Amino acid sequence: MEFYSHARVDENQQKEGSKKLKTHLLRVNEIAAQNFYPGVHFQLSEKQLYQLLEDICKFHDLGKYTSYFQNYLLDREKVSPDMKKHSRIGAYCLANKHADEQFKLALLGYFCVVSHHGNLKNIRETEFFGETGKEIYEKRFNDQKADLNTKLEQIKNDLEIPDLHAWLHFPDYRCFRKTIKKILRQESTIEDYYFFNYLFSLLTEADKLDASETPLYQKQAIDDKAVDQYIPSVNLNKLPSPEQAENQNELRNLARATVMENLNDPAILDHRLFTLTAPTGIGKTLTSLDFALKLKAKIRQQQDHEAQIIYGLPFINIIEQAFNIYANQVFSDDIENENIKILAHYQYADLFGNEKDDEQSKYQQKLMQLDTWQSDIVITSFVQFFETLISNRNKLLKKFHHFAGSIIILDEVQTLKLDLMPLIGASLYYLAKFLDARIIMMTATQPKIFDLAQQLILEEEGEKAETHELLHNHNKIFKKFERTQIIPLIDRELENDDFSDMFQNHWNEKKSCLIVCNTVQRSLNVYGKLESMNFGNPVYYLSTNIIPVKRESIIQAIRNDLSDHKKPVLVTTQVVEAGVDLDFDMGFRDIGPVDSIVQVAGRINRENNEKRKNSPLYVIRFVDEKNTADAAKVYGDLTYHQAMYALGGKNKIFEKDYKSLVEKYFSELSSRKAFDLSRNIFDSMKTLK
Repeated sequence: MEFYSHARVDENQQKEGSKKLKTHLLRVNEIAAQNFYPGVHFQLSEKQLYQLLEDICKFHDLGKYTSYFQNYLLDREKVSPDMKKHSRIGAYCLANKHADEQFKLALLGYFCVVSHHGNLKNIRETEFFGETGKEIYEKRFNDQKADLNTKLEQIKNDLEIPDLHAWLHFPDYRCFRKTIKKILRQESTIEDYYFFNYLFSLLTEADKLDASETPLYQKQAIDDKAVDQYIPSVNLNKLPSPEQAENQNELRNLARATVMENLNDPAILDHRLFTLTAPTGIGKTLTSLDFALKLKAKIRQQQDHEAQIIYGLPFINIIEQAFNIYANQVFSDDIENENIKILAHYQYADLFGNEKDDEQSKYQQKLMQLDTWQSDIVITSFVQFFETLISNRNKLLKKFHHFAGSIIILDEVQTLKLDLMPLIGASLYYLAKFLDARIIMMTATQPKIFDLAQQLILEEEGEKAETHELLHNHNKIFKKFERTQIIPLIDRELENDDFSDMFQNHWNEKKSCLIVCNTVQRSLNVYGKLESMNFGNPVYYLSTNIIPVKRESIIQAIRNDLSDHKKPVLVTTQVVEAGVDLDFDMGFRDIGPVDSIVQVAGRINRENNEKRKNSPLYVIRFVDEKNTADAAKVYGDLTYHQAMYALGGKNKIFEKDYKSLVEKYFSELSSRKAFDLSRNIFDSMKTLK
């Protein structure tokens, strides 16, 4: 008999089988095996992992062999919605196979198969915890088993599972429930989360790739001198010390050469958590790419593995900017010759960005390639990255396994919420530990993500997060900059009309000015007020509620005005904090995370012009009609109060002291209770809630 996993409608509008079930199950197993990274660090051996993965892949659609499912798929006859379900019977077989050997594997394998078409639920919500549903499940199983028994030999031959009959029985409900409770109470570890999500991801991605006929991309070697060819490197020995550097270009070369010097360390591949702390405008984007490419080459040479590079950024505009630098500048020839594939994955990503033969390519396959990161380099949003790392959503988790063996660059991490930083730091630590990822955390301020994770989560778990700073002399480089100063004006609470008075008191028409608000509505109100004042200078507006094409045209218009020595005023939101290559004379920023305030300062006197030394960034405090600060609404009370504490009592803070300001912001945090959300989510990850 022919059994099908998927169907299509023919030219006569009749259902016909489009993919044989045997072919689908074996192909899913093949894709998952190809994607499996042997460098993961779990308690099982590589051989045991392969075997469990193979069982999961072969059993996941076992129920599709029933006549009930085949009749439903091909519209042969009406089938009860309950009887066409096909995941649970395979999940029972897998659980029965592994129950005697290692019950936790049986449980996780069962949960993986039974959940593969939907989002993950609390593991305590499996049917094993409901006696009332047992009769329904048992009857369905017995009916489906009776049907499968009539074709059991063919199934055994198709899937090469000669002992299938031994596992095709209804599980001992009471035993399962009792053992699951014991495991959740006594044996839960954070390793379970990474182990389970890794296997679940391998299954769901392989299933969807095969179902959509989307080809699996084979990652390629990338020329590790690509950045050198775009911007020639300078030997560290030929460069002056930070104290002797005469201009910003020399400091850029020095920073890059210092970072690259780390690659001469014979133990460099033993490090997993890297930080790159450097002032804005120092060239971190290309420096981190250069380091990642050379690290990737070392991994290839010593471990025979092609590491995928994953670059995570917070805002759409800097994702687009980074993609432009990568795809249209550094790697333009490689992409043209199809030597490399780069994807930009975010809300407005162009499915047909740098592909050939777009007209012939299927939209659904393009979308699947994007959603499953089928490329050598992925440039993606923090939303995509962190909601894949910490998630229960099927759509996001299908790319979770791409973290394994990867090189991850996280830029502008100061934009993350303070109360979630311990959770994020701990999650990244375990990502490196279990999935062998190498993580480069990059910012001008280096928020205490790993320190907070250590204090609030990792220490209790008996772990120690150790980071390797790639720019060891960053303190000396910071001291060379006197571009800006931060001036707190936070004693006064401002509404829209109040700000226009303050603006006129500190600004004159000979200065370009940047104004950063915390909310879109506040930015629109401020923009409307300033535009109505008709003071002669061009006034622009920029935020995420403007489509990307229009946003880029606005940025270009501002660049043109600045080049023509006009003095534009830009009202914007946090979207301008990072990556926007504009250079203003002064600015205002609504209070928020202190490290984000420092980022806004990086848009002022960006080129370190001596004539504009110590250009001001005024920090102000917007409130609504109920006297609630915009900052508290957007970032939470913890961030708001810490920022008020760090900036309070200060008249001026010069650039050389910004790092100390950030240190104060992260010190003396109000209470452990402020981080309850981080710990609660982490505990839920441990217990698979």
